[in-house]
Amino acid sequence: MEEKTWGCLKQTAIGCGLLIVLAIAFPIVMGLMVMSPFNRAIDARLSIEERFGPQDAYVPPSSGAPSADRIEVFLEIRRSLAGPCVDLTAAERQVEKMESYDHEDSVARVEVIKEAFSLTKSMMGIGPVMGRLYEIRNQSLLDAGMGLGEFTYIFVVAYADRLLATSDSNRLFGPAPTNRRIRRALRSMLQNQLEALQSQGGGEAEIAALEAEIAAMEVDEDRLPWRDGMPSTIEDALAPYRAELDELYCPAMAPLELMINEKHGPAVESL
Repeated sequence: MEEKTWGCLKQTAIGCGLLIVLAIAFPIVMGLMVMSPFNRAIDARLSIEERFGPQDAYVPPSSGAPSADRIEVFLEIRRSLAGPCVDLTAAERQVEKMESYDHEDSVARVEVIKEAFSLTKSMMGIGPVMGRLYEIRNQSLLDAGMGLGEFTYIFVVAYADRLLATSDSNRLFGPAPTNRRIRRALRSMLQNQLEALQSQGGGEAEIAALEAEIAAMEVDEDRLPWRDGMPSTIEDALAPYRAELDELYCPAMAPLELMINEKHGPAVESL
């Protein structure tokens, strides 16, 4: 009898021990799954900055218009981001579906619970998806030979109309694909362009237009470049690629695309 009792106690102890191990190991494993792509993304970004300089160091062409070959590189990078776009769009749609239940009085409780579990599962996977987004973006930039500043500049001038629209106010990650840090970087890019144009003896009209735009961005920190009208040189350069540019724009992913990641101890901040 004592032997049987001991056997039961031993099995219980082993079971409890396994639960304790799992309770400790699960968050560690999950943390590694989340952090690994972010860490690789940060390493790749540091390599990008060694090669091309930081995001705000980019000098746009004197005309402001990206060349055809650089637009094609930009499109190549955008194609590589199709996977994260699909995952983030699916998560955003689940959130929208849950929010729609707020206006439905007759929705079955079981349906709400089912969607809540599905949403919770999806949200738990957002961290790795975001890490993968930055890992793919940064590695694609390195492979293609494009700095983050140039990617940011082309993104903003290519999608100016989308970025200025107010219809995306309920996006999962917020309405704005540019935060204050990114807008400061964009202002620095125009300042770099202005200084290059001045040193090259550029035309007075082009210099005056850049000076006016920079001054307007300094007054209004929320302003994106050329908010009152994109220069025709830029529009003409983008026109042959407009269909594919629009096809590759991802509203759910846009608020994350231009951010950078910095590590603070065991955590990563996207800014």
